[in-house]
Amino acid sequence: MQQSRPKIAIIGTGMAGLASAVALHGHADVSLFDKSRGLGGRMATRRSELAAFDHGVSRFSADADFAAFLEPLTAAGSVLAWSPNTVRLSPQGAITQTLPARRQWVASPGMSSLGRAVLAHYQFDAVHLGAAVGALERQADHRYRLHAEGQIYENFDRVILAMPPAQAAALLPQGAMRQACESVAMQPCHTLMLAPQLELETASTPEDAPEWDVALVDDPMLELIIANHRKPGRERQRAFVVQTQHQWSAEHIDVPAAELGALIQARLFDLFGDTLGLSPKALAYHSCHRWLYAAAAKPLPNPQGFLFDATGGLGVAGDWCLGTRVRHGFASGTALAAAVKTSL
Repeated sequence: MQQSRPKIAIIGTGMAGLASAVALHGHADVSLFDKSRGLGGRMATRRSELAAFDHGVSRFSADADFAAFLEPLTAAGSVLAWSPNTVRLSPQGAITQTLPARRQWVASPGMSSLGRAVLAHYQFDAVHLGAAVGALERQADHRYRLHAEGQIYENFDRVILAMPPAQAAALLPQGAMRQACESVAMQPCHTLMLAPQLELETASTPEDAPEWDVALVDDPMLELIIANHRKPGRERQRAFVVQTQHQWSAEHIDVPAAELGALIQARLFDLFGDTLGLSPKALAYHSCHRWLYAAAAKPLPNPQGFLFDATGGLGVAGDWCLGTRVRHGFASGTALAAAVKTSL
C-alpha cells in the first residue's frame, strides 16, 4: 500500500509563501491560505475603471536562483524585464541625478499577476483565499488543525507561516520562535494612487510625461514616484503611484487613510505638479492605501533566513528575515522549504 504524502499548510501567499510552495511541490500535498482575495501579498494591483496601479511592490530585481524560478513565468509572458529610467528629484522638481539603468522585473499586466501565474504553472493541492487563519491547534497525533473564518482544516504535518512577524507571532505558541518574531520591528508606508481625466489634460502636456519612469524624492514625506503607465505590459492611460517615507507614515499611523491621502496629494502637487503634468482639478481617480508592514527596520538577526522548529513542525519565512526586497522573500521561503523537506 502506497504511503500518502505529507500535508503542508502555507499561510500567506507573498513571495516567501509562493517560493516555499513551489519548492515543496511534488514532495508533499501543499495547501495555500491567504486572508486576501488574491495571491501575492504586497505584490498587489489596484484596478479602477480608468487605470490600474501597482500600489505595493513596484518592481523587483533577481539573483541567479530567483531568475531561474522566474524563467517559466517570463517564458509565458507573465513576468517582463524592465530597465526603468530612474532619477532623483529635488524638492523643486528638478532632476539632480540620473541613476544607471539596471535590469529589473515586473509582473504583467499587473504585479498581482505574478501570484496567479505561479498558481497556473504549479497545480497545488488546495488554495484557500479570503481565509484568515485565526488559530493553530496541534492534535493528539502531532498534526495541525487550522481555524479559518469558521472553517476547520486539519491533518497537516507541517505549517509554514509566510507573513509579517507580528502576524506570525500571534499564531505561534510561547517560545523562542515567537520571541524572535516579536523582536522584529516593521515600518509602515502609505501609497497614493492618481490618474488624470483625459479630456481635462492640457494640450501642452506631452503624452509621455514625465521624462522618467521612477523618481526618488528628497523630501521628508515623499519617498518615491512611479509612472505606472510606463511599465511594460501596461495600458498607456497615465497612472501614478506615490509612496511615502517610512518615518513619516509611522508618525501618522493612526490618521485615517483618506485624510492622509489629501495631505500627500497636496504635498505632491505643491512640489511636483508641473513635473508630472498633473493638476488637482484634472484628476479622475485618487486613493490612498496604508501598508502597516511595508518593510523591516532591521531584518531578523538569523543568518539562515528563516525560523524552523522541526520537532514542533512549524516554520516562519518572509522578506523581513533577510532584508526588505522581493528577492529576500524568495530566498527565505526557498531555504525554509529545504529545511522542511529534510524534516519529513
